[in-house]
Amino acid sequence: MSTAATVILVVLLVPILAIFAWMVVTASMIKVPAGALGLVLKNGRATDHSLTPGRHWVPLLRKTMVVEYPSVEMAYRAGEDTSSAASQLDRTGPSLSCALGDRALADVAYTVRYAIVPERLRTVHERFGPEGVHGLVRDASGRAISRALSDPAVTVETLFGSARSDTETRLAEAVTAALEEHGLRVTGFVLGPVDLGRTGEVIQATVRATFELALEEAEAATRIARAQNDGRLEQEITTAREDAWRYRETDLWRDLVQRSDGVQVGRRRPGYGPGRMGLTVREDPAAPQGAAAAADQPPGTEPQ
Repeated sequence: MSTAATVILVVLLVPILAIFAWMVVTASMIKVPAGALGLVLKNGRATDHSLTPGRHWVPLLRKTMVVEYPSVEMAYRAGEDTSSAASQLDRTGPSLSCALGDRALADVAYTVRYAIVPERLRTVHERFGPEGVHGLVRDASGRAISRALSDPAVTVETLFGSARSDTETRLAEAVTAALEEHGLRVTGFVLGPVDLGRTGEVIQATVRATFELALEEAEAATRIARAQNDGRLEQEITTAREDAWRYRETDLWRDLVQRSDGVQVGRRRPGYGPGRMGLTVREDPAAPQGAAAAADQPPGTEPQ
């Protein structure tokens, strides 16, 4: 082969080899987007080679592909509507129905935040796949919480007050152990509202009764003082002065406004003199006869 032929061959082969090498390098460069993990599969089988976000060199010696998994935290919220999920990283489901250690039935709402352990990505892929992670969290967390709440030490009292924090810690530990077994790391657990059904209604009625009794006791002193003052006021009614009525004037008008038997209070009545309250009282046709007539009398006068 002559020198000229060799030069021509080299000139033709070098660009061809350069283009081929560029194509191989481009195909071997894999970009993992932010917020994702890449698992390298060769010939359809998972490997222990996981990729962090960024560009990576994966030689095309065999048929290779990369499956992406989220690297950021994900959440499962039990006790919310399925339409309330903010993104694909958040999943929702119904509240967990279970029995406590004292056999009381409860519907438990909770939130689990978790992430995939990069070193266990192969196990997660081989057992559950990209679409099965959320189902795993739902089932494993529900089973762990049901077992923890069925402990005899967990009763209705442990869901309130300072004992609730201890119960939440116990549930968090149970869920963490259950998910770590499958290659997931729990980053947060929150115990939400617990619906106790009829038992909760009894508890709320007991709490309301306690405060209503306290209210009655607080108002008792006021009612006693008012009755004593009314008794002393009866001794002053025979006098011609209006000072005896000034004490009850405000209370009388307040009681009149709050009445629900059809009496209505309007704007100032022109016939009233200065210094009088001067409110117009109208009687509802459905109200008893004479109810508004007695209320329309000026303070300090007897009803006609």
